[in-house]
Amino acid sequence: MMEIPGYSIEKELGRGGTARVYLAVQKKFGRLVAIKVVSSQFTNDPTFGKRFVRESRIVAQLMHPHIVQVHDVGVADENYYLVMEFLRGGDLNRKLNQGLHMQQVLQVVRDIARALEFAHSKGYVHRDIKPENILFREEGSAVLSDFGIARVMENDSSMTRQGTVVGTPQYMSPEQAAGKAVDGRSDIYSLGIVFFKMLTGEVPFKADTAIAIGIKHIQDPVPSLPEQLKAFQGIMNKVLSKNPNDRFQSGIELERAVDALRVEGLVPNSVIKTDVVSTDEILAVKQTMEIAIDDNGAIRAEAGRYSSRYRKRKKRRIGTGLMICVLLVGGLAGLYFSPYGEKQIGKLLSSYGLSEDPDLRELWRDASALRRDPSQSLSAVVAAHRRVLDLDGTHVEALDSIAGLSAQWKQDISLAIESQNVALAESKLKEAASVFQNDEAFSALRERIDNSRRAVSLVQTTQALIQSHGISDLPSATTAVQSYKEALRLDPNVGEAQQELITLAKFFTERADEALLANDMTAAISYLERASTANENIAGLAAVREKIQQANALQGELALLLQQASQLRANHALIYPAGENAAELYRRVLATDPGNVIAAQGLDEVFTQVLGEVTQHIENGRLEQVSQIVDRATQIGFESTKVDELNALHKAEVDRQETVKQLLADASRHFQNGYITEPADNNVVASAREVIRLDPGNVQALAHLNKSAERLKEVADQAYTAGLRAEALLYLDLALTVRPDVPEWRVIRDSWSRDDRAQAE
Repeated sequence: MMEIPGYSIEKELGRGGTARVYLAVQKKFGRLVAIKVVSSQFTNDPTFGKRFVRESRIVAQLMHPHIVQVHDVGVADENYYLVMEFLRGGDLNRKLNQGLHMQQVLQVVRDIARALEFAHSKGYVHRDIKPENILFREEGSAVLSDFGIARVMENDSSMTRQGTVVGTPQYMSPEQAAGKAVDGRSDIYSLGIVFFKMLTGEVPFKADTAIAIGIKHIQDPVPSLPEQLKAFQGIMNKVLSKNPNDRFQSGIELERAVDALRVEGLVPNSVIKTDVVSTDEILAVKQTMEIAIDDNGAIRAEAGRYSSRYRKRKKRRIGTGLMICVLLVGGLAGLYFSPYGEKQIGKLLSSYGLSEDPDLRELWRDASALRRDPSQSLSAVVAAHRRVLDLDGTHVEALDSIAGLSAQWKQDISLAIESQNVALAESKLKEAASVFQNDEAFSALRERIDNSRRAVSLVQTTQALIQSHGISDLPSATTAVQSYKEALRLDPNVGEAQQELITLAKFFTERADEALLANDMTAAISYLERASTANENIAGLAAVREKIQQANALQGELALLLQQASQLRANHALIYPAGENAAELYRRVLATDPGNVIAAQGLDEVFTQVLGEVTQHIENGRLEQVSQIVDRATQIGFESTKVDELNALHKAEVDRQETVKQLLADASRHFQNGYITEPADNNVVASAREVIRLDPGNVQALAHLNKSAERLKEVADQAYTAGLRAEALLYLDLALTVRPDVPEWRVIRDSWSRDDRAQAE
């Protein structure tokens, strides 16, 4: 298990495709926290890293009862981690599996709507509302988590290029699925999908591929709810409108609509539970029912034979004492003359450890025969072995045989996946997963199969798109590059995707060459970027890049860009507005001419000015502006070291404010518990002093010190009145240590000291 300085990791809480979540203790404050650690496979992905760090910056600013609180963020052993409050209630999927009353369903919608109202008012869009990102506190309130792919609403640019789709397909808004700009109404739509899932157990739009799901979001009508849920149809139609203008325009509007249903008494008095009963559970219930019928005289032969053995065994126990006496007197020769018979005597001996249970021997013989029969299903073979273990849970041969079956099926499924025989892999996994339900390795194979199937489907859909629109349709070709890249990420064995990317790279390289011949430098550079994204090693790419660098028109365009950048600097348009600021123009020059000294120097000067602005904002407590500047610097493409410097300043201030907040809370708790000056480093005075060190002049900390000193003075007075002179002087000295600026207390101390000396004399 990994180590993170300052935290003691207790156990793993869960894992997903991108991260693992651990339960840990924050040593400094002794509190339980949840730590999300990004999977190592993403460590070298700068885009993912930026998105992960972005999540911490955004959520740390969104202080709201229904938004998860972030405590810390950092990197340990080259792995990004995020420290959050520990929410014991699990996520929405877990709640639905356990069962939610309809009133609780509506409360979840209200809680998340409030969270979105707050986030949107601060300028942030979540963009990934789904059940996994809705968590619960112990008292049952819903909390929104994972702002990892949020973007600033008023900023059209981001880490992802325009047209890139980010989010979870089943919960995307139509505009998000289409790769268009989104605002808070997109989150309202996604919450509507979650609402639909809570009511029905299913999402409204399903398909085999992300593209197909997106098309359904864009085109398909809102499904009708079951008859018993018709009261919600009006809200559902509005919240899932294709046109954002026709939806609820804010979280507060959705909350009011839900409240109206409550007021009108239209909410059914029922519980919704989405947990699916497994095949094994159904079979177990069925077997139990058959055994019960057998007790009344009617059961299938196999089940009856199995259950009757146990009834006979219980009856034979009655005569055990007498039977043992017979054996001792008659010796072994008398066994076969006993009225019980050979098998019954064998069972009696097995109950005393003198022989193997004949029933166990028979069950093992049956299980072994089934495994040798190639026509038997895995479930039948394993069920036979488990019947052996029902009689003897330590039966080594049965345990080894089941383990061997599990290993063999895992290997067979893995080979089927690698050979692209998805149908065979799917069929074998379906049976294996129903038999070995608690084996995580089969869950991993399920993910591989799903990824392979989605990759194949994605390639086929994308090929159909290109065939329909033609490769010369630039939006389709651009989408195809993204789709084939995604297919290869899902399954590197999909060879067709790589070949299609080579074709697209050649196409964009040719377009870049044509644009260069037409003296359209802007288009040439744009096409070159797309070709490089598809396949940076494609033949001819380097030659076109060299042509662009040698073009006569290039120098004139670069000179114009430098002149415009200088003017923008003079107007203090350093990094805003998007597309018309000094930093972006200097970056554009350097992208084409990396050795341009004027652009490099100009960009350094811009950064110095931006750094000054960040420092000023921090001094004035304007962290939201700092976060926006850091985001903008990342989007523009400042060097990573410069962005890290801005991040460090922002993080240090966030940490300072979070520490101050926690210390003030600790001081309040210590005061209530009476821990004024003890125990060491864990009392009111220590906490308040640390706050003043971090935030000189903090009013709350000074108030805590004043209250502590006054409380110590009260205790000193009480001790003195009770005749405890030494204790009185001690507490008064402590009060003066906290508040040495109270002269009347010093007068009292001198008086008490004189009285104490006089009494001693």
